[in-house]
Formats: sequence, structure tokens, C-alpha cells
Amino acid sequence: MRKFLPVFILTSLLVICPAAPRAGETPTATVERLNAVLLETMKSAGDLGYQGRYDKLAPVLNEIFDFPTMARIVLGTHWSSISKRQQADFTEAFADYSVGVFASRFDGYDGERFEILGEQPAWRGAVLVQNQIVKSDGEAIAINYLTRPTEAGDNWQIVDTILGGAYSELATRRSEYDGIVEKTGIVSLIDAVNRKTAGFAE
Repeated sequence: MRKFLPVFILTSLLVICPAAPRAGETPTATVERLNAVLLETMKSAGDLGYQGRYDKLAPVLNEIFDFPTMARIVLGTHWSSISKRQQADFTEAFADYSVGVFASRFDGYDGERFEILGEQPAWRGAVLVQNQIVKSDGEAIAINYLTRPTEAGDNWQIVDTILGGAYSELATRRSEYDGIVEKTGIVSLIDAVNRKTAGFAE
């Protein structure tokens, strides 16, 4: 499994206003489902290859992650200044890239296991699920997930990945994407994200 790059916490994620979830649905259950498919994929990584891992992960990750909300957050103030078509194109590119990141990172198995340590309430109903991957030598790496209830209120979805227990993936992407949009525009950003996704298969 590849190492994760550190990023900064995007505190604005903690003020998303969700609906109340139905009884019995928990943020932990959402992360448990993610961990299960990641572990299955890791164990079959060699046979599957990158594309096989992508195809296995995509349906589950598109349900578990709220990619439309995440796409809107990473574009920040640029979101309202682009067309509906561009919003849709960027959201699709961002979701594809996000799945590609997981398919690229979780590319092998060496006795790792996942452990969920608990839940931590965040602002306005969001919940941080404290999660870690434990290597065969006992080293633990925190991979926490910020979750919020779906609009229907019947489930929870992930809206950010907090690596090392302190660093937000969305924050670093927002910083990176902001510079590209400012310099060359949204079309160039979409093209750049698509190229990165394609590069995972090389």
C-alpha cells in the first residue's frame, strides 16, 4: 500500500447543515462498509490490476462518498461562477479521480487490517469517524472520515478523508485547484483532473 500525502484540515466541512438520520443508521456502519470493500480489493489487488480495482471500488465509493458536495467544496467561490454543464463535468471528473486515488493507493495486501476507534461529534450534526489501518508489524496509520447525513436522512455519507488524524484531503485539493482555475480556467482544471485519473492506469 502506498504512503499518503499530508494535507491541511478544511474546517468549513464541519459546518455543513445535514438532515437528521433515521434511527439505526450510523456513521460507523458507513466506514465499516468502506473498509470491507477496501480490504477485499487489497487482497485481490494483483489479480484485479488497476482497472479491476477501480471497477470494484467505483459502485461502492459513489454511494459512500458525497462526491457532488465534495466537488462543490473544493471549487469554493468558483462553483457559482461556472455553468451548470461545467459543474456537472467537474463533479464527474472529481468523482472519477477520487475513485482512482483509492484504486491506486490500495494496490496490495500484506496482512493489514482496519480498526474503527469511535465517533467524534462535529459541528451541526456532522460526525468524525476515527479509523485506522494497522500494518502487519503493528504500525497504525489514522485514516479518519468526516461524515454527514444524506438529504433523505436515511444514511450517512463521507465528505472528507482526514489522513494521519489531522490532514484533510479536500483542503489540499481546494488549494491546488484554486490556483489552476485562477490561472487557466475551469476547463483546464477538468482536463488536468482527467489526465491525472488516466495516469493511474499507466
